[in-house]
Amino acid sequence: MSFGKYYRRIDEIVSAMAEYLGVSEDDGYMFDDIYNEDDDLIDDTCCEYSDVQKCGSILESYVDELDGMFADATDEAILKSVEKTVKKLNKLNEKCDYELIDSTQAEEICQLIHEAALDAGFSGATENVADEWRDF
Repeated sequence: MSFGKYYRRIDEIVSAMAEYLGVSEDDGYMFDDIYNEDDDLIDDTCCEYSDVQKCGSILESYVDELDGMFADATDEAILKSVEKTVKKLNKLNEKCDYELIDSTQAEEICQLIHEAALDAGFSGATENVADEWRDF
């Protein structure tokens, strides 16, 4: 199984996140009394563009880990990797006052985590494997 498709999806998630937040590599802090497309004021918080990048790095590390264990993957090892990844994402999102990961991106991230776990050989999933630990 090739995990390359997950890296492309991570890039898409990170790009969408940066676009939604209105940040780029040149920006320092995100949000400067900006409004979303529904004219709702997005709260002024202290997340930086580097947090968007960190989210992508957490997901890439997860895919790297699954790819590395692919031949010897057990359900237990895969679940441990899922738990670690989701908890890191929870902590990062909390640091950003829960503004970093919006609901659409949260669903995309959880779907990516779940599908990668299945592709790595996880066999015990009836629901999304990320849901047990997800706070975002």
